[in-house]
Amino acid sequence: MKKIALLLFCCGMCTGVAAQTIYRSVMPDGKIVFGDKPAPGAKESGPVVLRQPNVSTPGPTSTSGASPRQQTMDRAAGDVSTAQQTLERARAALEAGREPTPEERIGTKTGSRTTEAYDQRIKALEQNVVAAQKQLDDANNRRNDVR
Repeated sequence: MKKIALLLFCCGMCTGVAAQTIYRSVMPDGKIVFGDKPAPGAKESGPVVLRQPNVSTPGPTSTSGASPRQQTMDRAAGDVSTAQQTLERARAALEAGREPTPEERIGTKTGSRTTEAYDQRIKALEQNVVAAQKQLDDANNRRNDVR
């Protein structure tokens, strides 16, 4: 019986088989045989009526067909990604700017020190990092609110 159910299931799922006629034949000893033509010597034979397979087509894959909530979630995730990249660039700029340029050093007999221009430049780079971190925190909060 399991074989019959499996055969019917497979026949129903195959589109090539669904286009053909399948016959169910009951043999004299009671066995049921399925085939593309009636089995010779069968007590009774007849075509099997198969329903159309219940197969749906995939939904839209673009965000234009997504629900408003999904679009909001996608935007929030994009904002987080952009904010992370901005923070990484700000941190890299700060690290690259830590070394004073020759114009930002004042030489003395005992060594050298940095100028106020260097201090202002570093302070601006640090403020950029703080602003980028705040932007990332805000984007994460918005994304979490959407979830």
